[in-house]
Amino acid sequence: MFFKKPLFVQNIKPKTIFTIFLWLMIAWVLSKPLQEIGKTIYGSLGLLANNTFEVITHGKSITKELITSKRLAQEQAKTISLLKIKMNHLENQNKNINSLKELLDLKKKIQYKTFSANVIGRSPDNWHKQIIIDKGKDLNIKSGDSIISAKGIIGQVIEADKNTSVVQLISDPGYKLGCKIKKRNLLGILSGKTNLIGLLEFIPIGSKVKVGDSIETSGIASDGLSPSYPPGHPIGRISKISKKKSKASDLYIEVKLSENLNSISNVLVFSPD
Repeated sequence: MFFKKPLFVQNIKPKTIFTIFLWLMIAWVLSKPLQEIGKTIYGSLGLLANNTFEVITHGKSITKELITSKRLAQEQAKTISLLKIKMNHLENQNKNINSLKELLDLKKKIQYKTFSANVIGRSPDNWHKQIIIDKGKDLNIKSGDSIISAKGIIGQVIEADKNTSVVQLISDPGYKLGCKIKKRNLLGILSGKTNLIGLLEFIPIGSKVKVGDSIETSGIASDGLSPSYPPGHPIGRISKISKKKSKASDLYIEVKLSENLNSISNVLVFSPD
């Protein structure tokens, strides 16, 4: 009995077999470049994935560094703020020490009885016109006593209690202070305007005055009485001269006060009696 070919083999034609063989050869020839392309694609994808991972990791690292830097910056800002507060405190202490030293030196020069005092407040009703000091009748301080600093004139006691006194500042428009223009032998009256500026009155037009001239206490006694302020004590300097805002016969003169009445802390009570 002869071996018979399977039915599907019997139906395959030689031409079909040749065609299949030809396609297999073509596929085998093309498989190598495809493998290389596959390797290239695989390698590229791997490199991309690796780079992406590195970018993400680096990004996390940068984020952590930024958070750390921000925290450090906040801590440094807080430290700087505290240091500034301490520096301001030390500067204020240094100013007070210098102010006290200047008052002590001034006290040694003055021939009359004086008392050192601290400014402890301002009158609520006359904030820019009055201050309160921590000395009063217990030291025989009375109404009319004068208040000065090493830099200039402060004002005059208008009310004294046992341990405190109310002082009218020279910035009060109602306060009048006899003075003179240093080295020009011209007398005038200083009245208040602001805590930094006063008005010098009764200086005739044509007087030889100029911006920058020093204004000081006159030290002139009346009816044999001692002056209410030590003579030659600084009041301020002329800062403005005009003919427009006053009487036709007098100059309008503004004086920048030597002492800043907004920030006084230590004063000297001057009693000429």
